[in-house]
Amino acid sequence: MPKGHSKQRKSIGVLIFIAIVILAIILLSKSCNRCYNTVNDSHFNCDGTLIIDSTDVSFRPTMPAKIKFFVEVSGNAGFFRKNKPTQFKEDVYQIMSYYNSLSDGITFFSDKGEVATTVPLQSFRSMMNTCSVPTSGDTHIPKLIHSMINSIDTHAGEVAVLISDMKFDPTYQKDKAVLITQYSTDISKIFGDFGQSVCLIGATSDYLDKSGNLALEASPYYFLVVGKPEHVAEIRNGISTLLENNGHFIDNIETGFTYGTRSSYSFGIPENCYQLDKEPTFVGYEPSINDTCVVKLKVNLENYRWRVADENVFREIFKCKTLYGSEIQVGDVNVETKNIVHAELNRKAVATVDLKIFNMPQESDVIEWTIELPDLDVAMFSPYFGAMSENDPSKTYSLENFLKGMFYGGVVNDSLKPNYFLVSKKS
Repeated sequence: MPKGHSKQRKSIGVLIFIAIVILAIILLSKSCNRCYNTVNDSHFNCDGTLIIDSTDVSFRPTMPAKIKFFVEVSGNAGFFRKNKPTQFKEDVYQIMSYYNSLSDGITFFSDKGEVATTVPLQSFRSMMNTCSVPTSGDTHIPKLIHSMINSIDTHAGEVAVLISDMKFDPTYQKDKAVLITQYSTDISKIFGDFGQSVCLIGATSDYLDKSGNLALEASPYYFLVVGKPEHVAEIRNGISTLLENNGHFIDNIETGFTYGTRSSYSFGIPENCYQLDKEPTFVGYEPSINDTCVVKLKVNLENYRWRVADENVFREIFKCKTLYGSEIQVGDVNVETKNIVHAELNRKAVATVDLKIFNMPQESDVIEWTIELPDLDVAMFSPYFGAMSENDPSKTYSLENFLKGMFYGGVVNDSLKPNYFLVSKKS
């Protein structure tokens, strides 16, 4: 073959190779710059990456530096009968033992509602078991809470925990009847001035009569936790976990919380689409194959009060909508909870929600979702409302007034901002 022809063929081959490379670069460039956000939604870049809000604040339950335990003993003597076991003694000692390294002891209140005697755990244990704890005949809950709050330094990471039957009974006050009508206002002012977080945890215990015999199988009492939000959330989860594992947990309710800006979440494996890297973006939705694509949203719930982990409650508080005309339905909802009791108390709670998107009129759409926390849901506490006397061990005298006061003075939980994810027909 003549040398000229050989060189010519080689030149053509090089040109073809270069053309292929250029074409590949062009195609790759177009692929890399493909626009999934065809609706130009402000929450996403064109390539489907989420635009991060620099004002977002995350939230994580965190162990406090110190826990101060306070015990009020007046009308709850049925939990303390001498040398008689009760679930109260079992649970309180277990909880205090778990947090003992963070505590300087257990404090009792004087008749005036002021901080009085503080004793180490083992001394308290002996006093509790033998019913030799100091008691007062007058339960003035606002004074107790005010004293407790004044004893802690929240800036130093301190949390206070009051253990009480929470029966407001100013027995020896001449204006008792009037004080009870003003109870909610007093509680509201105390928490409003405090300006931090408050959580009430309900528990039950068997209640014994003066002879030591069983008078009631499930009598309510409470743990009131106050401090910074992240510290209160950690202690709320820990105490509630131990109570639930022992079968003595009622519920918890809280106020004054900042749960972070948005809910924490992740995704499961979707149907009729696929997730773009680790972004909240799903591409390749093909209506001709199946008119519906399913995004499996996993919402972390351990930051919030435990009521949200009830599947029926979660369905009510979960809100979602499309922004550009598609239809959406909430399918299966599955809430999984796991309480871990080892060296560390740990709670896991995740709601998996099947979100079905269909009838998409454009090439893409954005779904907005959030949860509206059930701050005022008192369903689990309501069986203990309506006590006509402070001597009724089956109910909590004036509990309704206390809960009303918790939310009365503007000390409310911060609302959560919505989250967003993108669904695109492009792949």
